[in-house]
Amino acid sequence: MRILNQFLLTLASICTTLLWCVGAQAQGYSCEKQPNSDCRNADLRGANLQYGQLYESNFEGANLEKANMQNAFLYNSILRGANLQGANLTAAQLSHAVLKRANLAGANLSHANLLSADLEGADLQGANLVRANLKGAILTGANLTSANLKGANLEDADLQDAKLQGANFQGANTESCTGCPGPAGR
Repeated sequence: MRILNQFLLTLASICTTLLWCVGAQAQGYSCEKQPNSDCRNADLRGANLQYGQLYESNFEGANLEKANMQNAFLYNSILRGANLQGANLTAAQLSHAVLKRANLAGANLSHANLLSADLEGADLQGANLVRANLKGAILTGANLTSANLKGANLEDADLQDAKLQGANFQGANTESCTGCPGPAGR
């Protein structure tokens, strides 16, 4: 049993380091940050992906709960249906990323770049989006209940059918925003 446990820990460490970790247990490990990685359905709870060069990677269905992805480069990445609950995505580059139906409840996305990102049906309940760039982002049907969007850029964003109860839009740019509250929203 001890040898098996050591083998599994070594295997998980290797998978995490190379980011070829489909379904691997990676809790507590720090990943090598490579673009074009295939991490579909990977278990990366609590992983340290800070400053990761993860653009054009596939994290579809991955568990990234409480992962540290601060300043990570994830543009053009697929995070469809991923669990990012409580993740730290401060200043992450997520432009053109696909986050459809992703769980971002309680995530920190302050200062994140979500330019033209697809967040259709995403759960952003209680998320911190202070000064985030959501220009041209698709947030149709997203749950933004109690989210903090103070100073966020929502120019040309689509929030049609989004849940906005208790969301803070103070100082947000809502120019040409569909479904945004206030005079600029349609």
